[in-house]
Amino acid sequence: MRMPREIPGRATYEAAPNIALVKYWGVRDPKLALPYNSSLSVTLDRLRTRTTVVFDRALSEDRFVLDGTLQSGGPLSAVSAFLDRVRAIAHLPTHALVRSTNNFPTASGMASSASGFAALAGASTAAAGLDLSDRALSQLARYGSGSASRSIFGGFVEWRAGTRSDGRDCYARMLHPPLYWPSFRDLVVLIGAAPTKSVRSADAMQTSAHTSPYFLQRQRELPARTRRMIRAIHD
Repeated sequence: MRMPREIPGRATYEAAPNIALVKYWGVRDPKLALPYNSSLSVTLDRLRTRTTVVFDRALSEDRFVLDGTLQSGGPLSAVSAFLDRVRAIAHLPTHALVRSTNNFPTASGMASSASGFAALAGASTAAAGLDLSDRALSQLARYGSGSASRSIFGGFVEWRAGTRSDGRDCYARMLHPPLYWPSFRDLVVLIGAAPTKSVRSADAMQTSAHTSPYFLQRQRELPARTRRMIRAIHD
């Protein structure tokens, strides 16, 4: 969901997490964040991440506040690395203050990284003065989180793995808008305190892709399964 740009150097963007119907599992090119396989998902509508990015010449380093808490270490490094990509595209040397809030538990298996980096992609590019298409935003968002490419869109979404080595044919696209299937429901229930994951999903997927004896068989079966899933959604 796009939000109006407020003032030059500042922008806010909202995005929602998505639930995979056909999961991507690991990346064939970690540098370009290109997945082994295409994936399908449905974007949720009640769970949201809202992110505001302010590029400020007074800052000597990036600052990241998540749900009211100033972040350091890994979370800050991931956000700064993503902002570095945006700064390189926009030829902008300025550091940024990033404020992000979730209306659902963070790092609890509910795809907060997907909505988080989708929102960061939208807010940071707008604040940097870039006017990117949703397709281009999806290509950028995957550098923060693969699933974030799908959270640029609502409804039913396909993230195409592509075959090119440069990744130009790797992007997400909306298959059907949010109200295409009015009776469709995805029920999310939290029981007790949501535990925080100790291992990032991307790291766990990459490890299992390299070690699982079932990975190659899954890759062989996925194209047919994905086509059947798309037909089922269409019908």
